[in-house]
Amino acid sequence: MVRAQIDLDGLSILSRRILASLIPPLAALVVKGLPHPASQQCAQWILLWGVSVVAPLALRLVGRHPRLQRTLAMTGWLMLAGYLWEGPWLILASACWLLVTLAMAWQVRTPDRTQRLAFLYAPVGGVWALASAWQHGLMGFDPLMTLLTADHFCYVTLGAMVWAGQAGRDLAQLALYRGLIRFLWISPALVAIGITLSHWQGQTTLIECLGVTAQVSATTGISLVWLTRGAKNPALTASALCSLLTMGLALNYAWGRWLPANHLELAWMIPYHGLVNALGFVTLGLIAWSYRAT
Repeated sequence: MVRAQIDLDGLSILSRRILASLIPPLAALVVKGLPHPASQQCAQWILLWGVSVVAPLALRLVGRHPRLQRTLAMTGWLMLAGYLWEGPWLILASACWLLVTLAMAWQVRTPDRTQRLAFLYAPVGGVWALASAWQHGLMGFDPLMTLLTADHFCYVTLGAMVWAGQAGRDLAQLALYRGLIRFLWISPALVAIGITLSHWQGQTTLIECLGVTAQVSATTGISLVWLTRGAKNPALTASALCSLLTMGLALNYAWGRWLPANHLELAWMIPYHGLVNALGFVTLGLIAWSYRAT
């Protein structure tokens, strides 16, 4: 009876914290309305969602870090101010986000190697977010591509890698999972190198395609292993299915530009890949993992 009461209290606290984290991105929609799905404003909202909702969920899954959680909450509100008024507010919010990612990389200690790497990779996204806020492309990238790279690193590291690490608690005994997870460890670096080389050469390179293929193979592979061998959970099933869609679009985008073949343009990758990945795969999945852990 006492155990059941403790669990109910934990679920209630978790629910309140999740609802509180939703306020900044939802307030942004109330004040400014729905952004065009294929716009830079939509990409900025995706980053706001990542800072306000995804990062606290990821941090909560790897241990109790009350000071970092409070700092993240403050950064989420600053990101809201930056979304609404841009300029100095966005620069300040992005600088805070970079500092928070550095603090998480320094302070988070977890026995799960995948989740440890996730927090070590996270500051890369913070650097790109700050460069985007300053309206200066990093390494020759235009502001939109700079912002999308910030989004990418936020959701790959604090989203997909944390998701995969949680799945490993059920799947780590499988040789297939252990092989796939090693691809996931190196894929963010491979994708970053590939995108940079493609930009400098003015055309899609095979290295970018191979990097994307490694990341897609690892993410979808782990999702498929979870769907067939993991514990049954409707929310995690829906999350894993969303990853199959979004990763398929990423593969189509990379190889479609290299071959060339029919593929979605970058502007339409924002809603069809970005939003579904942010809300369907990452957020739904991390919330489900959080309730499962509680």
